[in-house]
Amino acid sequence: MMAHARSVHEGGFYLYAIVPADAGANILEKLGDGFQLIAQGPFAAVARATAEASYSGHDRQELVRLLLSHQQAIESIMVRAPVLPVKFATVAPDRESVERCLVNAAAKFAEAFAQLAGKTQFEVMVTWDLDEVFAKIARSSEVICLKSELAATGQVGQAASIRLGTAVKRLLDQQRGAVSERLSVELGGVAIDTIDNALMDDRMVLNLALLIDQDHAAALDRCLEALDAAYDGKLNFRCVGPTPPHSFATVEVSFLDIGKISWARGVLELDEVADAEEVRAAYRRLARRTHPDSRGEQASGNGMSILHDAYKTLCAYVETGGPELVAVRRQEARASGSAGYSRSRQFEFTHAPAPAAGSPDKLRGLGSKSGAL
Repeated sequence: MMAHARSVHEGGFYLYAIVPADAGANILEKLGDGFQLIAQGPFAAVARATAEASYSGHDRQELVRLLLSHQQAIESIMVRAPVLPVKFATVAPDRESVERCLVNAAAKFAEAFAQLAGKTQFEVMVTWDLDEVFAKIARSSEVICLKSELAATGQVGQAASIRLGTAVKRLLDQQRGAVSERLSVELGGVAIDTIDNALMDDRMVLNLALLIDQDHAAALDRCLEALDAAYDGKLNFRCVGPTPPHSFATVEVSFLDIGKISWARGVLELDEVADAEEVRAAYRRLARRTHPDSRGEQASGNGMSILHDAYKTLCAYVETGGPELVAVRRQEARASGSAGYSRSRQFEFTHAPAPAAGSPDKLRGLGSKSGAL
């Protein structure tokens, strides 16, 4: 079992999640070697020592592998304690930075934990058979009439293709919008909150994150079963969960460079200690001196840009009480980030061929059915 003892480490710390400090080191048991809790006040960060200051140099394949590892670690933590996921690839420069984050953002963490108490996240992804949808659109009166018009007027080539393609795309979007709206209303009825995530391609009708009361997860199952029956097998439903609440509360931390803070103080001609009002007063004083309209020099516009950068840097520094900027944010309109999770519960209503034996998915194959969308 990992201990809370402070270890000597000269590099940074990769951050996975924020948990209550009283969760205990037992949450580290299944995470493997190297994980540790950094506790300060009522909260602790699950972290791992790293020599990497940034993950921007990795190629896509390696980033996918690292993201999978990040997500799996958070899910393991969630089994043993309430969790606020930290954004992927967040690296604190040192232990003291982590401890300051825990102290300065304690109120934000407490509010987020209170809002998420007794709740969990599920993700519902709905797809349709695009070939079948296009075939139905091709049989629609609007497309048939347009084809007849193009033929009668002798319109051919690119212009005719553009008109026909535009009409088909509009009808496709109309169908998807109507289906998506109904699904969202029905699923939203069993959820506390929802977030519409970005659709990954035209096969996807809906990509919805749902915040569900833990005691009412069965209601989501019943809703999906009813929708599957209502659409008579024309839609494929995939529900993944429970997952950490990354869509509704992800901790984002930015670490200001100490050197840039010193530079900003120099630009604003401030001493080592400054409060927000001093920063604003210094900015206004120097802006009057630097602004192109005051000096009649176009070149001084660059000076205003530098001054504004310094002002923003120092405002962030003094308002957060240190060089760490912490926020707990909803992740709106993102592509699905759940593909890599190894879920404790995952099922599908699928009307495609069942997977090979040994597949981790729990499938409810209801067979191929006919019917209108």
